[in-house]
Amino acid sequence: MVSTPSAPPAPTEGLRARILIVDDSYMVAEMLSNFLGKQGCTISYALDGMAALEQVIQSRPDLIIADWVMPNLDGLELCRRLRQNPDHSWVYYIIMTAREGNDSMERALEAGADEFLSKPFQAVELMARVRAGLRIVELRRQQRQPQPTKPTPVAAASLGNRQQLAKVLPQRLQAARANRDPMSVFMLRVANLAQLQKSEPPELVKEILEEFGQRLTENLRDTDELFCYDEGLFVGLLSGTTLTAAQLAAERCIQRVAQKPFTVQNKTPEVHIQAGTASFEASDDPLGMTLLRRALQAMKDSSKQPGAIVISPGSSVESPTASQEELQEQLRSLQAQNFELRNRVAQLAHLEKENRYLKQQLQQLQAQLQAVKSDV
Repeated sequence: MVSTPSAPPAPTEGLRARILIVDDSYMVAEMLSNFLGKQGCTISYALDGMAALEQVIQSRPDLIIADWVMPNLDGLELCRRLRQNPDHSWVYYIIMTAREGNDSMERALEAGADEFLSKPFQAVELMARVRAGLRIVELRRQQRQPQPTKPTPVAAASLGNRQQLAKVLPQRLQAARANRDPMSVFMLRVANLAQLQKSEPPELVKEILEEFGQRLTENLRDTDELFCYDEGLFVGLLSGTTLTAAQLAAERCIQRVAQKPFTVQNKTPEVHIQAGTASFEASDDPLGMTLLRRALQAMKDSSKQPGAIVISPGSSVESPTASQEELQEQLRSLQAQNFELRNRVAQLAHLEKENRYLKQQLQQLQAQLQAVKSDV
């Protein structure tokens, strides 16, 4: 008979949220249950990804904390499936793993995870992620509610100006400070704007910048806020986001914006894109000026690094050929095979550990038997 982690303690005053823990380790599930239960959360369990899909339908959690490596369905694929379902796409998803490196974090965020938590982690770090996640869930719910007025275009609603940034940024900093939540900003600019202004008509440059802002708003995450700080210079506010996650979000946004050429008035000039990020610190001033200056300095410093500026194509981009699609499919297949092999290696390592333990037990028994024979 398979046992399950014990029921969490009765919720106390504090957080009021339904959290689903997905982990095949009883010890981890028990630890998270006891800790989050004391914070006022209602906990449910699943020991693998397939069981978690059933739990999501039954309990409709606000937030999911899932391990990456699990049998049947791993945490990465579970996240992808949830994001494909509109009924569950708003659930905040935190993926846990002992993996290290930006590559693992990028894969998790590309799959749709909201946060990446490395094992082992501290209780303070976990609660910061959970509190930020629950606030974002509430924002997502409000966005999903029908609006009484006619909706405005995404770009007009999402792109603010410098005056609006001066009003909103202090509010976001105050909330982050009060709730002890992470918050980051990214600053992004058209790096070759001066060159474009010299070589192209003003009307064309204006249309490029408008198209640039439109693409940015279309490729932001639901909870990000974007403002036009100056001509060709944009500032994004990323509430509840650590510096590393902000860097990955900015890089992903830039790559998507630059994929398609900027074709205006039958011309396709190259557009160079550069970004810098900074994270909120307790010593930052209430207006956020020091935070913006760090992001600006990070953007300037990045120009010294190779590959820091992403360039959009200067000619039309053809659709992927059949051979390219086949190569992409082969790549996905190889990645899946590699993941399976890594799982097998982990299993073999576990078996090898058990084998060493059994050998030690056998040696002890042989020694005891030899001692008995000596006594006789």
